[in-house]
Amino acid sequence: MRRRVLSVTPETTLADLALFLAEHHVSGVPVLGPEGDLIGVVSQTDLLRREHAGATVATVMTPWTISFEEDTEVKELARQMMAKKIHRLIITRDGRLSGIVTSTDMVRALLALLEPSHEGTHRDGLLE
Repeated sequence: MRRRVLSVTPETTLADLALFLAEHHVSGVPVLGPEGDLIGVVSQTDLLRREHAGATVATVMTPWTISFEEDTEVKELARQMMAKKIHRLIITRDGRLSGIVTSTDMVRALLALLEPSHEGTHRDGLLE
């Protein structure tokens, strides 16, 4: 799980979102409201559905998220990713954004199980 989570606001322009995703090499991020509350998620796919560079994240984001509490077992997270065909899960603590788990994180965790020499590796804020 990545604890340092990148995010945007609903007012972020789509042009700024495109630049943000490219600069940070991520395919999607949570959308946070004015109080830091989790209000949605936006991805590259959402961005591609819109043609107007002046539009905002609010016009293309998914206004709900699939989130799980921090104590959810990894195998349950993997099951949900596969069942719902999604690439990122929002992790919360008491309903507030706490982290994010991506399909890439899952592959790294699997690699750590298959190759014990990678166990406990910390990279880019990942906790394995």
